[in-house]
Amino acid sequence: MNRSICRQSLTVMGLLRDPWMAKAFDSVEREQFVPQTVWLPVKDSDGLWQFVDRDADPGLWEQAVWGPHQSVVTQLDDGDITASGPASGDFTSSVSALDVVMRKLRFLGLEPHHRVLEIGYASGYHTALLCERVTSERVTAVEVDEALADWGASNLKAAGYAPHLVCGDGLEGVSVRAPFDRIINTASLRRVPHTWVEQAAQGGVILTPFGTTYSNAGLLRLTVDGDKAEGQFVGGASYMWIRGERPTVDMQISGDPVSRPSPIDPAKVLGGTYFQDFAIGLQVPDVTYSHRGEGDGRRVQFVDEAGTSATIVSYGDWWEEDAVRSWGPRDLWAEVTAAYTWYEEHDRPHITRFGVTVDGGGQYTWLDSPRQLVGS
Repeated sequence: MNRSICRQSLTVMGLLRDPWMAKAFDSVEREQFVPQTVWLPVKDSDGLWQFVDRDADPGLWEQAVWGPHQSVVTQLDDGDITASGPASGDFTSSVSALDVVMRKLRFLGLEPHHRVLEIGYASGYHTALLCERVTSERVTAVEVDEALADWGASNLKAAGYAPHLVCGDGLEGVSVRAPFDRIINTASLRRVPHTWVEQAAQGGVILTPFGTTYSNAGLLRLTVDGDKAEGQFVGGASYMWIRGERPTVDMQISGDPVSRPSPIDPAKVLGGTYFQDFAIGLQVPDVTYSHRGEGDGRRVQFVDEAGTSATIVSYGDWWEEDAVRSWGPRDLWAEVTAAYTWYEEHDRPHITRFGVTVDGGGQYTWLDSPRQLVGS
């Protein structure tokens, strides 16, 4: 895989049909923004993230850089793990896959006169593409991680770009550079900060990955109208969490569980598409789940973000009296199955039928129209 083949792939997928995007792809040297050592989001035989060193395997490194569907991970555990070999840990920064990058830029609707705020510039590759469209003078980019901010600034300078760069919390925006015609976020969040709405121009667009602790899977496009931003999901997108929005659970559960049978096979609820998971997650946004065991002993555990409730459901013999065991004030499996029922009763709505409104009073999720709130 090389640059030429990658370009052909993106063209076939229709992702370079905007002339400026094709020009930007040709002009920005992606290899300048990818470090010599990276991890790939695939595990090796030892269960560790695959490590690629350009000096040791230049062909694999080039393939990772130019694979149109390939993201390359540049940081694990906020930099606590050095890029010296295969490793475990959580992804905390990457250079996104090119198909995702180009698809997001098309949804942004970027014009040459626009002033742009980018949240999370990291390597600087995405920032360079923005500069190609609107010039460096109109781009403001924020990065919260000091080491990443310095690295990205160095990459951009070496490549000939000079946007206004800020090391700080992107959720706060950059008020001194506002208003912005376009705000684009490169990490997933659960709550769109009203600060972004305040710093956007009238009719401006906010584009961000969006998720819940249950399902991190949406790409949301909002249009700003006065003190309000409103819009729908334009597709799927799975990104790392923005640091200020990472889900955390501090378990505070004690006492004996309450047991009951499950009304439905867990595989039916948990084995659906990501559209199904996303719809369920919008109704139980503070619930997360994880699987344990295999075969007849397979179980799924649900916890709430407050850490006060937990529910374990057994896959085998799910109709038995002790198949569901709940601790704390909430029966989380009851909430998840109710959300699943809502999804089925509404004819399994596609992700693009859901929308979000953000105003001074908070954030509201809806189906088809702001008048039809999710869960109502």
